[in-house]
Amino acid sequence: MGDPVTAMVAVGMGASVGGSYMAYKGAKKAGKAEQQAQEFNAKVAERNAKVARLSKEQVRKQTEIDILDFKKDFENFQKVSAQMYRVNGFVAETGTPLQVMLDNAYEAEKEVAMIKHNSQIEQARLEEQAIQGGMQADMNRAYGRSAKDAGRYQAYGSLLSGVSNLGTQVGQAKIAGII
Repeated sequence: MGDPVTAMVAVGMGASVGGSYMAYKGAKKAGKAEQQAQEFNAKVAERNAKVARLSKEQVRKQTEIDILDFKKDFENFQKVSAQMYRVNGFVAETGTPLQVMLDNAYEAEKEVAMIKHNSQIEQARLEEQAIQGGMQADMNRAYGRSAKDAGRYQAYGSLLSGVSNLGTQVGQAKIAGII
């Protein structure tokens, strides 16, 4: 192997094989790294979905408390109103005072219905957010599997390309009479 041309061909073949191997390892690592990143994203999406479901439950419980508080406040308001009518010499359970108190009760029931309605809308929004988070997690995992597969195929393609280049170099060396 004293011939410099033969040595250069050998170095070129070695570099081709080494480069192909490095491309193979790099593509596999890139695919795995992308899969890991997508798995992390999936876990974040799942966590967000869990938080949304917990928030939904919190909204439901807070609504129950708000309604109880509202009813308590309304009951106190009705008692004070009835007392004010009595203090002014009216019978609170008949005539106009009764009608006013009935109207107040009707408005209070409408308010409770509105509180429940708004709560249900917020709970539905949070449930939808949770569902979207779960779907995003599934999609991220699919992207991760795809990235890993793509990296593997790219890696094998690099090896095959390297083998092909090596074969071409060997063939050219034989034609040139170097080998």
